[in-house]
Amino acid sequence: MISRKFLLKLIEKWPVKVLSVAAALLISVFHRINTLESRFFSAPLRIEHNETLVPANSYTQVIRVGLRGESNNIHPVLEDDIETYIDLKRYTVEGNYRVPVQIRRKGSAIGVDPIEISVDPIEINIRLDYKISRNINITPVFRGAVADGFELTSQYINPTSVIIEGPRSYIESIHEFNTGIIDLEGRYEDFSVMVNIVNDDPLIIIYGNNMVEYRGTIRRIARERPRDNNPQVNNDYSD
Repeated sequence: MISRKFLLKLIEKWPVKVLSVAAALLISVFHRINTLESRFFSAPLRIEHNETLVPANSYTQVIRVGLRGESNNIHPVLEDDIETYIDLKRYTVEGNYRVPVQIRRKGSAIGVDPIEISVDPIEINIRLDYKISRNINITPVFRGAVADGFELTSQYINPTSVIIEGPRSYIESIHEFNTGIIDLEGRYEDFSVMVNIVNDDPLIIIYGNNMVEYRGTIRRIARERPRDNNPQVNNDYSD
């Protein structure tokens, strides 16, 4: 049985004892914080969306990832094993949304604790449009001119059009796609080249291999014979 004297001794100067314990805990926490290390790297942002809505604006595609923890915990983690993504599958209506950036651990990052993982930015502003597709014609783009005395008489493009897919507001504003530069400078005979379809918008998908075959037919310009300005005079006379 605990004696009264022991209890009195235990609670004697209790505020000082409580403060001492709290101070010891704080010192321990600060020491732990000061001994933790940080590590930063960049990771591509994955977009997970449904088959109905797709992003319709430019957005940050690289996320800064921060790892904080003990050195022997954070340094063995491979960068590819921390995946950053935003989940758009729950949205069903066109509009503007602020979507949190999430992380997914894989491989060497699984089961590593304690470790803090942070992302920057923590949210992404996304405009979602309905996904549509269209058939778009391809127009060749040239540079230079064929050799003197020759002309481009006919051309052939294969394919003449492509199917594209993307957000409704983008697809509806596109009327044609240009090819890369086709150089005509100094050409004097038929030629065939493979050339890219120019698409600078990452939100637009072109089905196929993004290439077309261009064939040009070049012929010498036919020269007209000069007219005889002194036609032969018939000198035969009859009485």
